[in-house]
Amino acid sequence: MQGKDTVISGARVVDGTGNPWIYGDVVLNGDSIAAVLPPGTAQRGPDVIDATGMVVCPGFIDIQSHSIMPFMSDRRSLSKVTQGVTTEIMGEAWTPSPFGGRIEDPFRDTFPLMESDRELWLELGKSWTRFGDWLRWLEREGVSVNVGVGVGINSTTRPLEMPDWRPSSSTTTTSTTSSAPSSAPPGPA
Repeated sequence: MQGKDTVISGARVVDGTGNPWIYGDVVLNGDSIAAVLPPGTAQRGPDVIDATGMVVCPGFIDIQSHSIMPFMSDRRSLSKVTQGVTTEIMGEAWTPSPFGGRIEDPFRDTFPLMESDRELWLELGKSWTRFGDWLRWLEREGVSVNVGVGVGINSTTRPLEMPDWRPSSSTTTTSTTSSAPSSAPPGPA
């Protein structure tokens, strides 16, 4: 394996397919995995990482993250990254946007998680009148993980002052569904 940039040596390798882990050397070429070889068989270059006693694996996906507020305050996502999570899927029940002034306190159920910053978050939230405003804020502030998010159901029902999870009338259903397209960023047709 000549010309490879980095060898991660002696790790327990979990390949993400459900197979049992194996000891091995992972050979990286730039930002791609070039090979997974039996331990000690990769040609050693100047960049060798001794991973004895450690695990090398693909990034994990948290498919139903409820970490929006911790994620917003620490966009490094240290609590997730140190566990191997590299992708967060959020927004099943709640998102802080669209706020648009129609929701008195979008963070009401998330405090006291960040009580000391409550006023700051309320002011910031007022600037997120569309779903894309929050996403652009995240992008501008920077995040360390991949993010997939949908508009949370409570973010569309709260402006209508509907109690959570009760059957709705045809009027509230129409109002909720008609507000969803204006919340979403433009996308492919």
